[in-house]
Amino acid sequence: MGEKVLSVIPARKGSKGIPRKNVREFGDRPLVGHAIETCRESELIDTVAVTTDSQEIAQIGRRFDADVVIDRPKQLAADEVPLAPVIEHAFAEVDGEFDYVLCHQPTVPLIRPVSVDSGIRAGIQQTADSVVFVVDSTHHYWKQTDDGFEAVSSDRENRQLMEPIYGEIGVFLSHRDLVTRGKRIGGSIEFHTVDHWEGIDIDTYADWQTAESHRSRKQLVYRVTGNDQNGTGHIYRGITLADHLFEHDIVFAVEPNDNIAIDMLEGSNYDYQVFDDNASFVNFIEETSPFVVVNDILDTTADYVTALRAAGSRVVNFEDLGDGTEHADAVINALYEHSNPPENHYYGFKYFCLRGEFRYATQKSEISSVDRIMISFGGIDENNLTARTLQALAELDDQLYVDVVLGLGYADPEQLDPIVEALPDNLQVEINQQVQSMAQRMEQADLLITSNGRTLYEAGSLNLPVLSIAQNAREQKHPYAFVSRGVLSLGQAAYVSEEMIRTAVTDYITDETRRETMRTALADHDIANGIERIKQIVFDETHENR
Repeated sequence: MGEKVLSVIPARKGSKGIPRKNVREFGDRPLVGHAIETCRESELIDTVAVTTDSQEIAQIGRRFDADVVIDRPKQLAADEVPLAPVIEHAFAEVDGEFDYVLCHQPTVPLIRPVSVDSGIRAGIQQTADSVVFVVDSTHHYWKQTDDGFEAVSSDRENRQLMEPIYGEIGVFLSHRDLVTRGKRIGGSIEFHTVDHWEGIDIDTYADWQTAESHRSRKQLVYRVTGNDQNGTGHIYRGITLADHLFEHDIVFAVEPNDNIAIDMLEGSNYDYQVFDDNASFVNFIEETSPFVVVNDILDTTADYVTALRAAGSRVVNFEDLGDGTEHADAVINALYEHSNPPENHYYGFKYFCLRGEFRYATQKSEISSVDRIMISFGGIDENNLTARTLQALAELDDQLYVDVVLGLGYADPEQLDPIVEALPDNLQVEINQQVQSMAQRMEQADLLITSNGRTLYEAGSLNLPVLSIAQNAREQKHPYAFVSRGVLSLGQAAYVSEEMIRTAVTDYITDETRRETMRTALADHDIANGIERIKQIVFDETHENR
């Protein structure tokens, strides 16, 4: 392109909505400084000029290397003066032959140089007289008339179905013929849409706060697993964290076999990408350079984590016992305890990510009797502890409602039918594989029987006592079942008999003092605030000591 472009940045001192707006620091530099730097980084702008009635703004203009600083006449600095004569004056003051003039107001500090260039390029290619930079502002609007108020749109469609409505931002391109005639928009007009956050136009303090919030947003890539083998715990944690990250951007990463995670992400409307292996994922991180990569995939290798860090990203891992922990910036293991953790490790229930349904559920204030027992072993229930527990309850004489919630990976639920049919009449059993709310069911339970996983912490947040059985050696390492007096651990599945389960349940039913001791012990644990602690670690913010 041979056309020459002059950028004019109008910045007067008399701002009313936000006093001294153009010289206030937005982030680490004055507002007008952002406009100058954006224009200087543009590939298509040849000369950057600041027109101002302020010596302070003029000094900032020189400090940030504006090519020209124009002393704007007093008659062009009044509140009622439109931009067109200001741009015309600036154009006449700058030496050189220019084909187009870009008016770039300092009130749009987030627009990127590449977006500015895209708009300029589109206008030149289309030989447009002017280019108006806009954002999609599609909403239901009303206008005032002599008869009251009238809807701009006559129908009441959902916003997604409406005809788009666009709003101007403080950037526009004009051909020199328009500028010399005291105009800025006219003739053939091209519209260039920018992302909503780039087009935030600061007129009020609320606008400023919104823009500051977007300026500090960081990109997080959350790699997560969720399938028939490893259950839903990882993806539940990822979605729960994402629900609390309004101030940052998040994209999930999964592998093709993560069918449960993919279904849940689609159902939650979160963005995700599918990667075949570690190599393709690392390539993606190298290309996008997110601020932080979270690995919620269990054990990692040293080579894998080292490659992520070499790409420039902060690396935070969940429940990682692999060699990669030595190279990660932080490792969060809520399911484990450690008396003397390494500097970058955070252990224990304080770092559990509690789902929203439990954060707002009702905690147990007393358990005067045991009428309802909940059984939930989650995942695939590799030792079929569900069946073993039902059989253990068969000889109880108490009138009990038994609420069984199977994991999504539990195969052939019909195998439980003969067991249930053989149970005595004093036991009323309900079996479900998918439930709307686990918290609601736990609220109704007087005792939970489960494995040594995340369900322990969810029950703990509700002060619901637990009998736990570890499915395998890894679960046996989860110490919450041992450090909390609200949980009675029966040991690893291979060594737990039906008689042990039956005896533990019987003792719990008959000993009210024991129930109250277990319930109050759980009440001492602050599990609900784990999400805030995790966010501080993930984004390397100030956080409390372990």
